[in-house]
Amino acid sequence: MVSAHPSQTPGGVIASLYARGLLDYLRSRGVDPARLYPEARVRQLESARGHEEIPLTEWIGMFDRAVEALGEPDLPLKAGASLHVRHLGVLGHVLMSCATLGEVAQQLARYIRLLGQIGQPEVQRDGDRIHLLWIWPHPTPPSGAVAQFMLGARSMFMRWLADRPDLRYDAHFHFPAPPDTQAFERVFGGELHFDQPRSKMVFPDAYMALPVATADEDLRQQVEARAQSLLRVLEGEAPLLSALKGVLARNLANGRVSLEEAAAALDTSTRTLQRRLGALGRSFQSVLDEVRLHAAENLLRDPNVSLTQIAFLLGYTEQSTFHNAFRRWTGASPGSWRRQQTGRD
Repeated sequence: MVSAHPSQTPGGVIASLYARGLLDYLRSRGVDPARLYPEARVRQLESARGHEEIPLTEWIGMFDRAVEALGEPDLPLKAGASLHVRHLGVLGHVLMSCATLGEVAQQLARYIRLLGQIGQPEVQRDGDRIHLLWIWPHPTPPSGAVAQFMLGARSMFMRWLADRPDLRYDAHFHFPAPPDTQAFERVFGGELHFDQPRSKMVFPDAYMALPVATADEDLRQQVEARAQSLLRVLEGEAPLLSALKGVLARNLANGRVSLEEAAAALDTSTRTLQRRLGALGRSFQSVLDEVRLHAAENLLRDPNVSLTQIAFLLGYTEQSTFHNAFRRWTGASPGSWRRQQTGRD
């Protein structure tokens, strides 16, 4: 396992719920967390509210301490695989209300900031295979403990959400193979690859169409509203986000909302813009989607603006593209959302 030395650990924060996930796992093993960490700090973490955050360096250090004390290099993997929905807070309820695992991946990317500045999930298709990558947003290399925890949690949640314990994944890790890989074999069930360029999971694209067993259309809008509210609080509308949203909002109608055009308007490079957004736990696409959704909701409240006009004002060339995007964002069609808000078509 690759451990992060204190001088090499990144900045950033992580949701205190993740720290509680580690504490709960240790207790399930019969280990009192107060044996490993200051008792006062354990009490603070366990009493923290769901949206509170702790330094990412502290969280990584907690794993390093537990691994050293228990002599288990794969402890972060097992802790991730034992994570419960309560350790995801509001995001957990958002994911539970999704219709499919593909939608889960989209919502995870959209709201990942609720879990801290821990990187951005990215879905890539390669033929009939899906590569679920984990993009680390910090300049220093990621800790092996973090990669184990993240992928272990994702493998477990995909099975749990779909109620499919038989799902198998190939797993790639950026660190060397540990002496014992049995836990990795149990958690993923597929081929294991170590010393890879990136940490990721690979599985059949058919998994993305699997229905979520807990899908709830009525609950979805409520929990998403809560997630969006928390997201605004956590972001505090960083200057970069405010500036980017302004650029995108001004250029929606003329369609000049590409990454390259936005970077030029902000007098920066595309690479720098992506890196700075990643440090905030965001992606360019998620910000663009947020701006479009906000504009769409405002326009839909005006019954005098047709759906075709709204699609054009959001920079779409076809109404069907807007329709599909809006349903992905909200779970409802633009027409049904308008009727709910205004009582009119």
